[in-house]
Amino acid sequence: MTEEIQRQKLERNTQVIYWFKGLWALLILMPVIVPFFQSRGLGMKDIFVLQGVFSVALLVLEIPSGYISDLLGRKKTLLLAGFFWGVGYLFFPISSGFSLLVVGEIFMALGLSLASGTDVSVIYDSMEALESKKAPIKIIGKSVYYQQIGETIGGLIGGWIALVSVQSAAWVQMGVAWLPLIAVFFIEEPPRKKMDVKSHKENWSYIYRSIFKNSKILNLIILNMIFYGLSSLLAVWTFQKYWQEIEINIIYFGYLWALSNLTVALVAKRAHKIEKNWGSFRTMLLLGALPVIGYFGMALLPWFLGLICCACFQINRGINAVVLRDALNRRVSGDLRATANSISGMGVRLAF
Repeated sequence: MTEEIQRQKLERNTQVIYWFKGLWALLILMPVIVPFFQSRGLGMKDIFVLQGVFSVALLVLEIPSGYISDLLGRKKTLLLAGFFWGVGYLFFPISSGFSLLVVGEIFMALGLSLASGTDVSVIYDSMEALESKKAPIKIIGKSVYYQQIGETIGGLIGGWIALVSVQSAAWVQMGVAWLPLIAVFFIEEPPRKKMDVKSHKENWSYIYRSIFKNSKILNLIILNMIFYGLSSLLAVWTFQKYWQEIEINIIYFGYLWALSNLTVALVAKRAHKIEKNWGSFRTMLLLGALPVIGYFGMALLPWFLGLICCACFQINRGINAVVLRDALNRRVSGDLRATANSISGMGVRLAF
């Protein structure tokens, strides 16, 4: 009976992760984040410096946080992630300039670094413990789908609240940021092989050999995750400024942001079929072409065509987040899975 209850709890983990990722992605402030930063006296240079600080913090924390997850367990790590994520957003509505925003971004980076890779690891670890025959790529696709649906809903709500003021959106975001922490309490820690908590030097040697020395295809998967993640990240941080420059009213920002994330959600849900029907080689060619089309389209084409080209980055994100993420997680073992995922995340932030 105890084993059956344990099995039911592990089976529930997938649904809990869907909720966790959806609630994490309720980014009420995001569709008007550039105007919000501008209201605090920041120019575009300052905004990119601020995101550079966020990226440096993630860079420093990404791999250690993945290692912490592999050592201490998934649930404890996600509890810490949810706590620091909520703390980070406390600083946004009370900020009056650059300094407090930096503090908030660092706390958010700590939370995101702890969650990055750990949420995916919960899914793969649970499926391995259950000896499930389900294709994990479909579950990863659904998790990205729910995450982007969360961003879509957040975009719509944020856009409506921004009609009152961007400050109001910041206050609502401060409260919503604590919801992922609640979801984590329903996660069951999946059983798995763990690394020795006392042999850190040996652990890191084992991680290095396993990830970088045993498989050339694994190295290429990580490099591709980094390059395509970077191409989308840079584009996303130019969207709102681009919309301003082509004179789109801020009233439509929430709708555009929601549509942008809905595109990622729908593509992610179908990503496993894209790979199955197109084959891995042509899927990778598509991933490489989309950012090129997107950047040249935004730079050179009339505004209405440039706006359509923005979707290229979101299609890229949807495929990358599922196909390459699955390719990575199928090739690493549970005892270092979170660290492996963190390495790709660190690479993106380093390049950013």
